[in-house]
Amino acid sequence: MHMVLKGFVAAAMLAAGMAGGTALVAGSAAAQTSEMHTQGRECRNLGKSNKVFDRNYYVYFETNSSRVDPKYQKDFERIVKLAKGQKAGQICLFGKASKVGDPKANIELSRKRARNVADGLAAAGWPRAQIPIVAEGEAWGWLQETLTWDSAEDRRVRIRLSR
Repeated sequence: MHMVLKGFVAAAMLAAGMAGGTALVAGSAAAQTSEMHTQGRECRNLGKSNKVFDRNYYVYFETNSSRVDPKYQKDFERIVKLAKGQKAGQICLFGKASKVGDPKANIELSRKRARNVADGLAAAGWPRAQIPIVAEGEAWGWLQETLTWDSAEDRRVRIRLSR
């Protein structure tokens, strides 16, 4: 049963384009062609145009915290250098929060996390105006009965380069 559940969760995550990864290590999920942000701006992914744009990078957070660990600053510098070298037009951020606490507060926490990552990328030299942010709130909300309530995968910001 445990193996079936793990297979179900993995299949559901892949179907939704939500493959996991490690901190600032590229994920292997296929790129979506466009992802709409709550501010009405799009993350203009071009799919298979360049493998760099098919990757996700992650920043993980402590429970109920939006503080970015200083260890990520060198990674932000590397991502900005990569984005500039690949002539990216945007660095898109997707904030998440765990299912602990109030769902409305978790939306705000996911927004704060993404804003703080945006500040780190801006400090590394990327224009803040070219960082669309979306606050996705509670991670995997539709699978809340099958996933943990406070996992590292829930407490993160996904980073995506875009044209």
